[in-house]
Amino acid sequence: MLLIKWRDSYSVGIDQIDQEHKKLVELINEVFIVVRDKGHAETLNSAVDTLVEYTGYHFAAEEKAMEEARYPDLDKHREEHQRLEKEVVGFQQRLAVEGDAIRTEFYHFLRDWLIHHIVECDMLYSAYLVKQAV
Repeated sequence: MLLIKWRDSYSVGIDQIDQEHKKLVELINEVFIVVRDKGHAETLNSAVDTLVEYTGYHFAAEEKAMEEARYPDLDKHREEHQRLEKEVVGFQQRLAVEGDAIRTEFYHFLRDWLIHHIVECDMLYSAYLVKQAV
């Protein structure tokens, strides 16, 4: 397992969204550190709660920017956000029951999701929103 390092290739070209993505990287890295160091369940739960809360804030901000720009695939992107939120809640529930057994799996899920979501999903709106000067 490795920490996620921000790369310029993750930039969507919109400062606010890039800053929020960097914060998500930071929060996922905090989850990684708890997993790596075999931190207490309460510490992991707290890190995950913070991540979930910030992710909700970020998704709302991202969707608002797309809405203001009249991004044509907003509904599809919103569905992706809702799917992720359900998956994370599912992992939170599993963590409560399965504990240590799924910590690494959960971190890998978060890491892979973030990179996939930014590089593949968010890049789809990038040019459109930059053109609209959001």
